[in-house]
Amino acid sequence: MRLLLTRAAALGALTLLAACGDGGTTPNTRLTAAQVAGTYQVCELRFSPANTILPTADLLTATVDTTPPTGRPEFTLALSQDGKFDLVYTRGSDAFLQQARGDVGYGAQHVSLSLPSNSEITSELLLPRPLNLRFTGTGGSRLTAEVSDNLQYPVNRADYARAAGVSDEGLQPTINGRLTATLAVNGCS
Repeated sequence: MRLLLTRAAALGALTLLAACGDGGTTPNTRLTAAQVAGTYQVCELRFSPANTILPTADLLTATVDTTPPTGRPEFTLALSQDGKFDLVYTRGSDAFLQQARGDVGYGAQHVSLSLPSNSEITSELLLPRPLNLRFTGTGGSRLTAEVSDNLQYPVNRADYARAAGVSDEGLQPTINGRLTATLAVNGCS
Protein backbone atom coordinates (compact mmCIF):
# COMPACT_ATOMS: atom_id res chain seq x y z
CA MET A 1 0.00 0.00 0.00
CA ARG A 2 2.82 2.38 0.91
CA LEU A 3 4.61 1.66 -2.39
CA LEU A 4 1.37 2.27 -4.30
CA LEU A 5 0.90 5.67 -2.62
CA THR A 6 4.52 6.64 -3.33
CA ARG A 7 4.14 5.71 -7.01
CA ALA A 8 0.85 7.63 -7.23
CA ALA A 9 2.49 10.73 -5.75
CA ALA A 10 5.44 10.48 -8.14
CA LEU A 11 3.10 10.01 -11.12
CA GLY A 12 1.08 13.05 -10.01
CA ALA A 13 4.24 15.18 -9.78
CA LEU A 14 5.38 14.06 -13.25
CA THR A 15 1.94 14.85 -14.67
CA LEU A 16 2.13 18.38 -13.23
CA LEU A 17 5.61 18.91 -14.67
CA ALA A 18 4.49 17.72 -18.09
CA ALA A 19 1.49 20.05 -17.97
CA CYS A 20 3.86 22.99 -17.56
CA GLY A 21 5.15 22.30 -21.06
CA ASP A 22 8.52 23.91 -20.38
CA GLY A 23 10.28 21.31 -18.32
CA GLY A 24 8.77 22.45 -15.04
CA THR A 25 9.84 26.09 -15.15
CA THR A 26 7.49 29.04 -15.22
CA PRO A 27 7.70 31.77 -17.84
CA ASN A 28 9.34 35.08 -16.92
CA THR A 29 6.47 37.28 -15.73
CA ARG A 30 8.51 40.13 -14.31
CA LEU A 31 7.74 43.72 -15.18
CA THR A 32 10.20 45.31 -17.57
CA ALA A 33 11.86 48.72 -17.38
CA ALA A 34 10.01 49.75 -20.55
CA GLN A 35 6.62 48.92 -18.97
CA VAL A 36 7.12 51.09 -15.90
CA ALA A 37 9.31 53.88 -17.31
CA GLY A 38 7.97 57.38 -16.78
CA THR A 39 7.82 60.31 -14.40
CA TYR A 40 5.42 59.74 -11.52
CA GLN A 41 4.05 62.58 -9.42
CA VAL A 42 3.89 61.70 -5.72
CA CYS A 43 0.24 62.16 -4.74
CA GLU A 44 0.18 60.62 -1.27
CA LEU A 45 2.90 59.67 1.21
CA ARG A 46 1.99 58.74 4.79
CA PHE A 47 3.62 56.77 7.58
CA SER A 48 1.13 55.07 9.93
CA PRO A 49 2.58 53.84 13.23
CA ALA A 50 1.64 50.33 14.34
CA ASN A 51 0.71 51.86 17.70
CA THR A 52 -2.59 53.47 16.70
CA ILE A 53 -2.37 55.93 19.60
CA LEU A 54 0.35 57.73 17.65
CA PRO A 55 -0.75 59.99 14.77
CA THR A 56 -0.10 59.25 11.13
CA ALA A 57 2.65 61.38 9.61
CA ASP A 58 1.60 63.00 6.32
CA LEU A 59 4.98 63.54 4.67
CA LEU A 60 3.56 65.72 1.88
CA THR A 61 2.45 68.37 4.36
CA ALA A 62 5.23 67.89 6.92
CA THR A 63 8.33 67.64 4.75
CA VAL A 64 7.72 68.42 1.09
CA ASP A 65 6.90 71.75 -0.54
CA THR A 66 3.94 70.68 -2.71
CA THR A 67 3.89 74.09 -4.44
CA PRO A 68 7.61 74.81 -4.78
CA PRO A 69 8.95 78.21 -5.83
CA THR A 70 9.65 78.84 -9.51
CA GLY A 71 12.65 76.84 -10.63
CA ARG A 72 12.29 74.18 -7.95
CA PRO A 73 10.96 70.70 -8.80
CA GLU A 74 7.73 69.11 -7.66
CA PHE A 75 7.86 65.78 -5.84
CA THR A 76 8.42 63.16 -8.53
CA LEU A 77 9.88 59.73 -9.09
CA ALA A 78 11.34 59.07 -12.53
CA LEU A 79 11.93 55.49 -13.64
CA SER A 80 14.21 55.13 -16.65
CA GLN A 81 14.31 52.42 -19.28
CA ASP A 82 17.81 51.46 -18.14
CA GLY A 83 16.70 50.30 -14.66
CA LYS A 84 17.51 53.47 -12.70
CA PHE A 85 15.38 55.82 -10.60
CA ASP A 86 15.56 59.48 -9.68
CA LEU A 87 13.52 60.72 -6.69
CA VAL A 88 13.42 64.50 -6.36
CA TYR A 89 11.52 67.07 -4.28
CA THR A 90 11.83 70.50 -2.75
CA ARG A 91 12.03 70.44 1.04
CA GLY A 92 9.30 72.53 2.63
CA SER A 93 11.29 73.99 5.51
CA ASP A 94 14.10 75.59 3.48
CA ALA A 95 13.27 75.08 -0.26
CA PHE A 96 16.40 72.94 -0.67
CA LEU A 97 16.47 70.42 -3.49
CA GLN A 98 16.52 66.80 -2.31
CA GLN A 99 17.45 64.01 -4.70
CA ALA A 100 18.15 60.29 -4.50
CA ARG A 101 19.22 58.03 -7.34
CA GLY A 102 19.62 54.31 -7.52
CA ASP A 103 18.67 51.02 -9.11
CA VAL A 104 15.23 49.53 -9.74
CA GLY A 105 14.42 45.85 -9.24
CA TYR A 106 11.47 44.29 -11.06
CA GLY A 107 8.99 41.74 -9.78
CA ALA A 108 5.76 40.33 -11.20
CA GLN A 109 3.68 43.31 -9.99
CA HIS A 110 6.15 45.42 -8.02
CA VAL A 111 9.16 47.60 -8.58
CA SER A 112 11.74 47.82 -5.82
CA LEU A 113 13.85 50.93 -5.29
CA SER A 114 17.25 50.48 -3.68
CA LEU A 115 17.42 53.55 -1.47
CA PRO A 116 20.67 54.51 0.21
CA SER A 117 20.82 53.66 3.90
CA ASN A 118 21.57 56.47 6.33
CA SER A 119 20.34 58.98 3.77
CA GLU A 120 18.80 62.29 4.77
CA ILE A 121 15.99 61.63 2.28
CA THR A 122 15.06 58.19 3.58
CA SER A 123 15.11 59.58 7.13
CA GLU A 124 12.99 62.66 6.53
CA LEU A 125 10.49 60.83 4.30
CA LEU A 126 10.36 57.81 6.67
CA LEU A 127 10.93 55.43 3.74
CA PRO A 128 11.60 51.70 4.05
CA ARG A 129 14.69 50.20 2.42
CA PRO A 130 14.04 48.85 -0.13
CA LEU A 131 10.90 50.73 -1.17
CA ASN A 132 8.49 48.32 -2.90
CA LEU A 133 5.73 49.80 -5.03
CA ARG A 134 2.90 47.95 -6.81
CA PHE A 135 2.57 48.86 -10.50
CA THR A 136 -0.78 49.30 -12.27
CA GLY A 137 -0.63 50.13 -15.96
CA THR A 138 -4.28 50.36 -16.96
CA GLY A 139 -5.90 53.79 -17.29
CA GLY A 140 -2.60 55.61 -16.64
CA SER A 141 0.43 54.19 -14.91
CA ARG A 142 0.32 54.20 -11.11
CA LEU A 143 2.56 53.01 -8.31
CA THR A 144 1.19 52.33 -4.85
CA ALA A 145 2.45 51.23 -1.47
CA GLU A 146 -0.52 50.32 0.65
CA VAL A 147 -0.83 49.33 4.27
CA SER A 148 -1.88 45.82 3.27
CA ASP A 149 1.16 45.42 0.98
CA ASN A 150 3.92 46.48 3.33
CA LEU A 151 5.32 44.82 6.37
CA GLN A 152 6.02 47.03 9.32
CA TYR A 153 9.44 48.62 9.48
CA PRO A 154 11.16 50.84 12.06
CA VAL A 155 11.96 54.55 11.75
CA ASN A 156 13.95 56.75 14.11
CA ARG A 157 11.74 58.33 16.77
CA ALA A 158 13.11 61.85 16.18
CA ASP A 159 12.41 61.55 12.43
CA TYR A 160 8.90 60.29 13.11
CA ALA A 161 8.18 62.98 15.73
CA ARG A 162 9.34 65.76 13.39
CA ALA A 163 7.20 64.44 10.52
CA ALA A 164 4.15 63.85 12.72
CA GLY A 165 4.49 67.18 14.54
CA VAL A 166 4.71 65.63 18.00
CA SER A 167 7.30 65.58 20.77
CA ASP A 168 9.66 62.60 20.81
CA GLU A 169 9.67 62.63 24.63
CA GLY A 170 8.58 59.25 25.96
CA LEU A 171 8.68 57.53 22.56
CA GLN A 172 10.58 54.31 21.98
CA PRO A 173 13.93 54.68 20.13
CA THR A 174 12.25 53.43 16.95
CA ILE A 175 8.64 53.59 15.80
CA ASN A 176 7.29 50.65 13.78
CA GLY A 177 4.77 51.40 11.08
CA ARG A 178 3.72 51.12 7.46
CA LEU A 179 3.86 53.32 4.40
CA THR A 180 0.92 54.39 2.26
CA ALA A 181 1.91 55.98 -1.05
CA THR A 182 0.31 56.79 -4.38
CA LEU A 183 2.24 57.97 -7.44
CA ALA A 184 0.79 58.63 -10.88
CA VAL A 185 2.14 59.44 -14.35
CA ASN A 186 -0.76 61.63 -15.47
CA GLY A 187 -1.19 63.69 -12.31
CA CYS A 188 -2.96 63.11 -9.03
CA SER A 189 -6.57 63.67 -10.05
